[in-house]
Order: sequence, then structure tokens, then C-alpha cells
Amino acid sequence: MRMKVIVTGIFALITISLCTGIAQAQSLGTYGDYSRMFEKSAGQFWSGNWRNQWAWEPQGGGVSYIKWGDPDQWPPANYEKFEKSDDGKWILLDGFGSNTSFLKQRVTKEQIGDVSCRNMKPLQKVEGGKQHYVKWDIQSEPFCLEAWGQIINPNAPDVDFYHKQVWFGPSGPWCDNMYHQDKTCNKQYEVWKDNNDNGKIGGPMELRIERDNIFAKGMGPAYIIHNYFPNNGWHADMRYSWTW
Repeated sequence: MRMKVIVTGIFALITISLCTGIAQAQSLGTYGDYSRMFEKSAGQFWSGNWRNQWAWEPQGGGVSYIKWGDPDQWPPANYEKFEKSDDGKWILLDGFGSNTSFLKQRVTKEQIGDVSCRNMKPLQKVEGGKQHYVKWDIQSEPFCLEAWGQIINPNAPDVDFYHKQVWFGPSGPWCDNMYHQDKTCNKQYEVWKDNNDNGKIGGPMELRIERDNIFAKGMGPAYIIHNYFPNNGWHADMRYSWTW
């Protein structure tokens, strides 16, 4: 790469190695392959006779909204806004909207580390403090993300939040739920705490969610949801997935 003749073989080896590494990384796919966030996609997940639904609404320009709600009362008013970072490496969480308003979510601190949430290193703020939600390229090694910040409400006290996620590497093509078999999956473990309706800003945060959310390639999120809090042991499986 840097010298001639003698190093030509080394250059070839390095080039082959780099190309192989790139091909392997590309072969794992992207978050878009698993979430279907830039498709007009939807899915329905069931737990016994109870059912719920999600749908992505791509907005163009690397932005997409996702809505969650009761299919019998569709569409819901509320949505989450996600977007691809300017450098294309991340999906960012911008905030939460409704038919009448939009609340920005902004981080004050973020860090990234290993699967055990150790060896954490700071993440620099990007694009005004939007949260690093997940890497766009699927990673072979699991990683942990932690974020602290505020949901900014112009008409009420801001809400403090803490969000921890562990994103795992993809499974092989043997991921089954109650209704589907032999899918390739990507698991998100997450913890969410906030102090919404729990005192003034800076007040104590309470655990709201602890769960596994398993994405299936080509199908979307909620292929399997397993709750640890609330309702420890509650479980739901995606039954239907479609493009609208």
C-alpha cells in the first residue's frame, strides 16, 4: 500500500482482507432491512386475543414516523419521529408528535459500550442533541447505548428521561415465533425511565419499560416482545406483516 515490489503482496493481502471485511459487514444488512422504516410497512402482534399494531410512515429526506395503537381505533394520533443522521451511520430519535404538537427529545449525555454496558465511552452530541438510537449498519458485535436528557414541552414542565439499549448481533435464519419460522432476527433490549407526572424537573425517575423487542428481517419490529416490566413475563408475537 505504501512501498513497491516487496510490499506488493502485503498490499494485495490487505486489500483482499479489507474487501472481505466490507463484504461481511454489508452481508449483515441494515437497520432498514429489519425495521422496514423507509417502507410503507405495518405489522400486527398478538398476545392471546389481545392485539396491537405498528405502521411506518416515511416522510422523505431520511425521516420516518412510526405509530403504535389499537387496530380497531386506527390511526392513533401519536407517533415517534426517527431520522437518518447526516453522515448516514446512525438512526436518531428526534421526538414525539401528535396531530397538534411535536415534543423534541434532546440528550444531555450519551455513551456507548459493550454488551454488558461496561467500558462505556462518551458519544458526542450530533444534530442539536438528537438521541443516537441505533447504528444503521447491523453490527456483528452487540453494543450498549445509554442516554440521559429531556423531552421538551413548551406548555408544561420538561420530562427527564434515561434510556438504555443493548443491540445484539443478528441471529441465523432460525428465529421462530408463534406464527412464523426460520426468520433472521435482531434483538433490542431496552430500559426506559422518566419523571413524567412525578415531580418537578430533576425529580426522581421511575422505571416505565424493561423489555426485549425482537425485529425480524423483512417483517419489522415486534416480531417478539417480551416484557420484564411492567407485567413480567408478558409476551406477544407478530402475526401479520404487510405493505400498505
